Amino acid sequence: MATTSLYVVYVALSVLVPFLFPFLSYLAGRWYQGRLMDALLLNEKQQGAMLQNDKFLSTSSSMITMPAQSSTLLHVSICVGPSFGQIFFMWFKSLFGGRLHSYDVVLDYGRREVLLRLRKQANDFGCSSMVNIRIETSTVSFAKNSKDSRTSSVEFLAFATGIRP
Repeated sequence: MATTSLYVVYVALSVLVPFLFPFLSYLAGRWYQGRLMDALLLNEKQQGAMLQNDKFLSTSSSMITMPAQSSTLLHVSICVGPSFGQIFFMWFKSLFGGRLHSYDVVLDYGRREVLLRLRKQANDFGCSSMVNIRIETSTVSFAKNSKDSRTSSVEFLAFATGIRP
């Protein structure tokens, strides 16, 4: 009886332990991302509505009403990525298909954070407005060979032309 119980415990542990680390990493990653998103939301509220007026344009329309003495190139780059547990569960979910919510959270955070940093850089350089705002994304992989290509992070590069009054 005792041997059977030990055997059942051994089998249960050998099945559950490989999923324990990704699960704990997933929980820790979601908690940390929640803290980052809360801080980002607070910064966005303090900075005002992001890109919600005519002084922040993502098109190349002419700005006839705003005189400018000079302009400068603004650029910001950040890398963000999911936790190991999120990568594991995204891989598992990709076997069945559907939306990868964890990846959406990472992309949303990256876009919002890079725009906030771009606006901060514009303020630091004394720019009153930004035009031609662009965001480029690229995946960064640390695979040693092409057979095992896992995306480790996403790089966001935002650039714009800052206009000084």
